[in-house]
Amino acid sequence: MNNQPIDFESANFALQYSWEVHRQAFGPILEPAFVENQQVRIILINALNHISRREVKRGMELLKEIHPYCIYDEDKAAWAFFVGLCFEMGGAQEQMLKWYAKAGEIGHRFYLPYLKLAKAAHSAAQFEKAKCYYETAIDCLLEMSEDDKDEIVLGSAYTNLTSCLTMLHQYPEAEKAWNTAQQYPAQSGADATAAILYASMGNAEKTAQHIENLKVKFPSWVAQTQEMTEQILSGIHPAFQNKK
Repeated sequence: MNNQPIDFESANFALQYSWEVHRQAFGPILEPAFVENQQVRIILINALNHISRREVKRGMELLKEIHPYCIYDEDKAAWAFFVGLCFEMGGAQEQMLKWYAKAGEIGHRFYLPYLKLAKAAHSAAQFEKAKCYYETAIDCLLEMSEDDKDEIVLGSAYTNLTSCLTMLHQYPEAEKAWNTAQQYPAQSGADATAAILYASMGNAEKTAQHIENLKVKFPSWVAQTQEMTEQILSGIHPAFQNKK
């Protein structure tokens, strides 16, 4: 490959447009990558164009082509993330998580892969692992400019962090996360998380308040939340016995 840099300013409009689209989607991990090699960036843009169209085979071929040019950690983290993205677009969840985790081990400040790792760990009841990933995702989100910061995602992340901390019986930290979540747009079913938290803390009054809120905002979750909170308050829920 010829390493003569290509000036993005003089590049054609389609290339500039594609770069901007991908920058808006993946900025914190894309922008620091391959800064010294514009030709590699052009191949990366091409790869991302294919991946975004779910043409994952061609996308992966192009990613493999630029792998030898991963010199700095920023290059390596971006490359690992985009390999993970390729697997995600191809529906290969396990491989996606593996490469997202690898990108995180190298180090980057893009919230999205951390959030996906957090949700996967949360679903698998790996609450300590999920907590760490949620906290990293939140830190990344808070570092973003006000224009780029997604407050809906922040509210969701703090709410899910509340749930993990509750399951870890870290109640003061969970209540703090819940209170922070209230600064952002709320998820429809967020009161279920709060009801479980306050039941775990033995606060029947606040539990009832959040159940009432849930009846209005997300009635389909009322029955299962009510059953769980009643078990917690009565001391028979296996995850919360003798943990108050």
